[in-house]
Amino acid sequence: MNYSARDISIGGLFGALGVAIPMLFHAVGLGKAFLPMHLPILVCGFLVSLPAAFAVGVVTPIASSALTGMPPLIPTALLMTLELAALAVTAGICYRVLRLPTVVSVILALISARVVGALELLALAPLMNLKACLTMYLTQSVLMSLPGLVLQLIAAPLVIAAINRATHSHGPLAGKETT
Repeated sequence: MNYSARDISIGGLFGALGVAIPMLFHAVGLGKAFLPMHLPILVCGFLVSLPAAFAVGVVTPIASSALTGMPPLIPTALLMTLELAALAVTAGICYRVLRLPTVVSVILALISARVVGALELLALAPLMNLKACLTMYLTQSVLMSLPGLVLQLIAAPLVIAAINRATHSHGPLAGKETT
């Protein structure tokens, strides 16, 4: 797979933010509930190709775990890889391919990520000696991370709008693409 220089630089920037921002949130005790790694990965999904969005979603939690010890590699970072990949790719598909409004794209991306997380837990629960209950996981997942979900719902559209204004375009950095 060939990535453009644009995708590599934007993906690298948002991947680095996905490592740095959680460090700041955890330093002041606001880590887990605000999902600080999710916001830069979500925004990245609006800006890069789908394969690059997937790669950034998969690599960022593993890189963060290796560089900072947060989140723990097993099981948290490994579980976050597919969840964050789904978050970024769904945002990209909704906004760049389907041309849905930013807020709708964010909502669908958040739902997609929660569902992928639930399916991962459902698949791995027997291996982890946990009772698998999809409804319970989704309820707890949304309630425990509600501040982070609200933050993403508010901040991501604002960031995308600011980027679009700054680049004098009507789409994400280089316009809405269909790839």
